Amino acid sequence: MQALSYRIEDLLPHRPPMVLIDEIVSFDRETETLVAAFEARRDWSESIAAIEFMAQTAAALVGIVDREQGLSVAAKPGFLLGSRRMDLRFDRFEIGKRYHVRATCLFNDVQTASFECAIEDDGQVIASATISAYRPDDIESFMEEQRL
Repeated sequence: MQALSYRIEDLLPHRPPMVLIDEIVSFDRETETLVAAFEARRDWSESIAAIEFMAQTAAALVGIVDREQGLSVAAKPGFLLGSRRMDLRFDRFEIGKRYHVRATCLFNDVQTASFECAIEDDGQVIASATISAYRPDDIESFMEEQRL
């Protein structure tokens, strides 16, 4: 894996304080795997926050792949469709502790994608899931359709 200097804010459509991951640790082009890191700053319960850390890491992965393929330079919003095989092996994120999140792309057809994700604490997997997401070509039209 190779370390990169992408800024999280350039890869995600989120803005602080909703950006939860702190940095990109590494990216493997061959396996389309991204590792991000974050320091727990709040007393989050595992199920509420774990899925969002995974989703933001997957979104950052897509952002890097888009840029490297010349598809987009602006972060495009996507929607978490759901998760499968979620396995949580802890109760809470420990405030002040640094965690790593890994996302590997299993499938991506530009609009829909699936990722195998894991959160690690000192090298031990404490949470894992397969997540699916949808990213419409035209976000404004999609949002307008959802209002009807």
